[in-house]
Amino acid sequence: MVGAVNEPIPCPRCGAPSRFLLQPRDRAQGAPVAIRLCTSAVCGVGFTDPAPGDAAPAPAAAPGGEVEERLALRVVAAGMAPLASRLAPGSLVVDVGAGSGLRARALAARGLRVIAVEPDAVEEMRAHAMMSTLPAGRVTVVRAGAEHLDEVMEGRRADAAVMWHVLEHLPHMDRGLAAVGRVLRPGGLLNVAVPNRDSAEARAFGPRWHGWEPSRHRWHLDADALRLVLGAAGFSVADIGTRGGWGYPSGLAYSLAPGLDPQVHPRRGLLGRALSAALIPVAGAARALGQGGQLVTIARRAGEP
Repeated sequence: MVGAVNEPIPCPRCGAPSRFLLQPRDRAQGAPVAIRLCTSAVCGVGFTDPAPGDAAPAPAAAPGGEVEERLALRVVAAGMAPLASRLAPGSLVVDVGAGSGLRARALAARGLRVIAVEPDAVEEMRAHAMMSTLPAGRVTVVRAGAEHLDEVMEGRRADAAVMWHVLEHLPHMDRGLAAVGRVLRPGGLLNVAVPNRDSAEARAFGPRWHGWEPSRHRWHLDADALRLVLGAAGFSVADIGTRGGWGYPSGLAYSLAPGLDPQVHPRRGLLGRALSAALIPVAGAARALGQGGQLVTIARRAGEP
């Protein structure tokens, strides 16, 4: 049971007192209404109170045909390009929370070897289907969570890892980052994306912002909090930027029209994607101003390569 809005509550990450941020709405039908978001007075990390339960992960909005799949791969490939350009052909990448496999396939197309790790059984099957036309050994799909990376990797060290909209879901964010750090070689890269709680759209939509998603998102980060969390896990961060445009117009679109979210209303997916496309200029402008709807960074694990 959630306490009163103004009742102090310790941060589940650092134990420090927190302040009330807002009471969000949730896109999931039947989500509890007595819920609040708070931020730690010390580490600055935001969190959902009460913590999300065992809600199934929101499925990736999978492309519905050959043309749509090609477009989706092109968009995802653009998002993965900054990481792929830093890696030599044949480098090993572990994609934590791989979803339906679009990122893994885009990375494989750049000549990289990928281990796609996904805890959800349905998403794992979709990822296997996504890789069915690739040469054997290019992408390995494994059903597992971040906490099982040691067993998945079996002593191997990856050159890079991807956690694309994963951190906000983890029950124990620091443990998840520690697990990733253990399977990266010294100097290995970590590509992270999370919703930007300090974005223009988060402020504009307030409780209705699509990025809160309190039934599934445990943590809510801004640039300072993300930098602190990554630093505490042993990663050095050169830059944390925002993204918009093709990178992430959907958060803006589904804040405006939650009923068109294809993850909740699949039959309206085409309309939702059309709205997202129409809002690309708006999202792109937000990105240019440093106010995009998501934060993205490439951090480096401590130690010499």
